[in-house]
Amino acid sequence: MATLTTKREAPINNDNLSGDEDRVERPAPKAKRSRKGPAKSRAEVDLEKLVFGGGDEKDLGSDIFSKIGQEVSAFMDTGSEASDSETDAEVDSASDEEDEGNDDEEEEEEDDEPSKDDSLFFVDTVRDEDMAHSESDSDAEEGSESEEEVLEQEGESTGPKAAWVDDDMQSAQVALKAQSRSRKLRETQSDNLVSGDIYEERLRQQFQKIHAVPQWAADVQASHDLGEDDGIGGDLLKTTKSLLSKSSTVLQPTRIDTVRVRNANHVAPSQSAVLSIQFHPTSNVLLTAGLDKTLRLFEVDGKENHKIQSIYFKDLSVTTAQFIRGGQEVVVSGRRGYYYSVDVEQGSVNRINGIPGHKMPSLEFMRGNINGDRLAVMSNGGQIHLLSARTKQFIHTLPMNGVVRDISFTADGNYLWSTGLDNEVYQWDLRQNRCLSRWHDSTAFRPTCLGLSQDGSYYASGDNSGVVNIYDTNSVIAGQAASDSSMFNVKPFKSVNNLTTSIRGVKFNHSSEILGIFSRHKADQLKLVHLPTGSVFANWPSMSSHLGNVQCIDFSPQSGFMAVGNDSGKALLYRLPHYQGY
Repeated sequence: MATLTTKREAPINNDNLSGDEDRVERPAPKAKRSRKGPAKSRAEVDLEKLVFGGGDEKDLGSDIFSKIGQEVSAFMDTGSEASDSETDAEVDSASDEEDEGNDDEEEEEEDDEPSKDDSLFFVDTVRDEDMAHSESDSDAEEGSESEEEVLEQEGESTGPKAAWVDDDMQSAQVALKAQSRSRKLRETQSDNLVSGDIYEERLRQQFQKIHAVPQWAADVQASHDLGEDDGIGGDLLKTTKSLLSKSSTVLQPTRIDTVRVRNANHVAPSQSAVLSIQFHPTSNVLLTAGLDKTLRLFEVDGKENHKIQSIYFKDLSVTTAQFIRGGQEVVVSGRRGYYYSVDVEQGSVNRINGIPGHKMPSLEFMRGNINGDRLAVMSNGGQIHLLSARTKQFIHTLPMNGVVRDISFTADGNYLWSTGLDNEVYQWDLRQNRCLSRWHDSTAFRPTCLGLSQDGSYYASGDNSGVVNIYDTNSVIAGQAASDSSMFNVKPFKSVNNLTTSIRGVKFNHSSEILGIFSRHKADQLKLVHLPTGSVFANWPSMSSHLGNVQCIDFSPQSGFMAVGNDSGKALLYRLPHYQGY
């Protein structure tokens, strides 16, 4: 039989029970300690007393808000939460503070009483220590500024301090006699060992002897000495203007600025070499023509370069194409006995069968003038046939003693210059169809081309050896006046020997400041010559230009663009920033 055993309970102590109560209460089981939140502060306890009763409500309100502000300040300074142990301690301390007398509360109220309103808000400000440090720093800055002012008043110049000083410069020793180029730094014959800083100063003095101070630097230094500049450099640093300003009227003789832009015929490149290229005299239009039997017109803007028109000649490989009659018409010729006339405005094409009364198998050497009413054709017999640009009728024949190599019209179209293999140059008056003068050039060797400037101040002649002679027309006039005979000799004021193969053409720009010379026999054989100095621009073309075999060149009416035709069928286009117009 199972036995029921019970656990004996401890005797109950009823001493704490009231007299009226005779019931026995079992001790409640000990509750598990739970994790509590942040301990209640003294201010929170007082707030509970105020809301729910208990304590002195009269003077408790101001004390509560004051203590809330103190607790928030303390929490912001520490920036950390209390641990569980700290929480328990705060709970115990809070319970102990509840039992304290009103004497402590009255003392605290008296301490906080002057700042009742201020304790209602919390303002995040700089700590007292930081404020003290900042005040001391400001005092130090004011003291340093006052010291500088005192030095300036006393006439002592502080001067700019070096950004970096090498301590080893003074301890270093340099032997001036060790090398020949350092001997010039000696002040006496026995001078040899100097310190590093003295050696640096003598090098600077030697450099200033060789290279003079630029004018802009001297002006800046002068203004600095007079106290007129505002900081380092004065007005020099107040603008983005270049130190070497570009003049809009004078071209520098040693350097030319060029900007490569999109090819003029990139929309419709030629299928063969571009042998003719020319700008329209009044519009931004460029023509190209070559052995692919096609004449193309492009609208040149340096960006898109749209194609305007293209005309195909099925029975003529074009060697020469040029504007005439003010740009209203284009004449196209080749190695045939006929040529074509293209009306630019109407777009009509007419075939013209040679020169009336003269049977010529080839008209490839035809020259026209934009402003005049003449067409000139060179023949093998030393004759120049003149035609009317308007009616295409034969007018007159100009005879020469030797074989004609090239001809060129003046800008007004009233005169024609020609050169031949006998090194003689002829000047023709087209209004009277007669020779005005001729002279001999003993420095040329088998001339190949001739070119005239638009203002009539220069003419250039290229020969078979790659030499280009540049002449001043005033010297020609002076030699003609001094000569007793109709035949006299002239000498060029400049000979350009930069090219080594036969010169194919020369071209002046509109202002007679640039002369372009080129040869077809080798790649990149193009040079630009500065006038009137006769010096070749050394910076262009460069090794990265890649011009190819140049066949022709031309400048726009205001020299804003330069076009170059090559054997690859490209019309290379360059912008000349020196000239602002088109």
